[in-house]
Amino acid sequence: MKKFLKKVFKKRHPYAPVAFLGRKAVEGSMGCKVVKTKKLYKIIQQEQAR
Repeated sequence: MKKFLKKVFKKRHPYAPVAFLGRKAVEGSMGCKVVKTKKLYKIIQQEQAR
């Protein structure tokens, strides 16, 4: 796995790891939910407004 990540990040314009590995694979292996950045910012702003 370490060699794979080194290959991915050595590229000049690396893929986002989630896009490269797949959203469902990352969610399953890490036990978390992957959210797009725009949606994440909206959630943060809603929580700060409360």
